Amino acid sequence: MNNSLNLIDNYFTGALTDEERKGFEQRCLTDGAFANEVASYISVRDGLNAHLQQQKKEEFARLYEQLSATPKPAKIVTFKRIAFLAAACILLIIGWFAFLQPPTPQKIADKYIASNLNTLGLNMGSSDSLQAGIAAYNAKSYEKAEDFFAPLTFKPETAPEALKYLGLTHLAVKQYEEALKNFDHLSAMPLYTNPGQFYKALTLMARSQGSDTKQAKEILQHVINNNLYGSQEARNWIKYIKN
Repeated sequence: MNNSLNLIDNYFTGALTDEERKGFEQRCLTDGAFANEVASYISVRDGLNAHLQQQKKEEFARLYEQLSATPKPAKIVTFKRIAFLAAACILLIIGWFAFLQPPTPQKIADKYIASNLNTLGLNMGSSDSLQAGIAAYNAKSYEKAEDFFAPLTFKPETAPEALKYLGLTHLAVKQYEEALKNFDHLSAMPLYTNPGQFYKALTLMARSQGSDTKQAKEILQHVINNNLYGSQEARNWIKYIKN
C-alpha cells in the first residue's frame, strides 16, 4: 500500500518519467484494485483541498477588508491577481474532472494498440515470407507488409498467422472493414488458441461508429464466458462500455 501511495503521489506531483507515467495510466485501465487506490487518493486529496479552500475563502475575506481601505489603483492590481488565481483554480478543477472521467472504448483500444501492437514478435519457425511481412510491419511499411501477408492467407500452413497479421496491418492503418473481415475469417478457424474474436472487438472499439461498441461488448462477453484469448483484458474493458 505504501509503495502504491508513493507511486500515486509521485504521479500527481510530476515526479515520474514519461515512461513511468504511461505505465501508471495503463495500470489504471487494467488493474481494478489499483484504480480504486487512485480514486481513494483523489477523494482524500479533494477533501484536503476543500478544507484548504475554506481557509482561502477566509483569507480572501480578510484581504477584501484590507483592500477596501487602500487606494483604488492598488485594489485593481490586487483583484487582477485574485482573478488570475481564481482562473487557475477553475482549470485545476477541470483537470481533476477530466482525469476522473472513465475512458471511452476508443481510447482503451488506442492505448492497447499503442502499447501492444506497435511491433510484432518474429516467429523463428515461420516461413521466410511471413517473417519478411513481420519485419515490414515493425518498420511501419504497412503496404509491404500487406503484400507479404495477403498471399499467405490462402495457404493452409500459414493462413492462421497470416490472417492475424494482415488484420493487424489493416488495423494499424485504420482500414477497419478489411481488418474485421480478416478477423472473422480467423475466428472461424478451429485453432487451440484463437485471437480472432478479441481482435475483432478491439477493431470495433477503435472504430466506435454506430453500433460498434454494442457489438464489441457482446463479443467481449463471449470471450469472457468462454475464457478465450484476451479474456483478462476483456474483463477489464467491458465495464467501460455502456452500450
